[in-house]
Amino acid sequence: MNPWFAPWWGFFKGPLSGDVTQDIAPDTRWWSPQIEFNFAGDRRVETEVVADIASYGKQLGILSDAVLELAKGEKGSELTRLRELVAEIETVKQRHNTNLERSVKDQLDRLRQQDPEAFDRLLNEYRGHTGTA
Repeated sequence: MNPWFAPWWGFFKGPLSGDVTQDIAPDTRWWSPQIEFNFAGDRRVETEVVADIASYGKQLGILSDAVLELAKGEKGSELTRLRELVAEIETVKQRHNTNLERSVKDQLDRLRQQDPEAFDRLLNEYRGHTGTA
């Protein structure tokens, strides 16, 4: 190889001789219990419950402990723990429903101000579907 060509060697690439980078760290996130299976319900509610209250595994553990306690004919701390979990989840659901209602009301108020005809059309459309006046 000619020494004068060596400094320029990195600029020339032959076919299939480009840089190759490969992440060899295993990606195990798909094993995580934080995987979100959202077959029904509100994704935001599910995310908050799993992140802030109890993971799916924790929820299943509490439920299993309560069922086993009931199977023994007892009504003690595990059933109380399940009731507390359900109450926390209901609080999250109510907060999200309130936020949704407030958001929809704000959007409808803005629509009424910007386009009163579209607002009336939308209300009439919903009144027609629900059967309420």
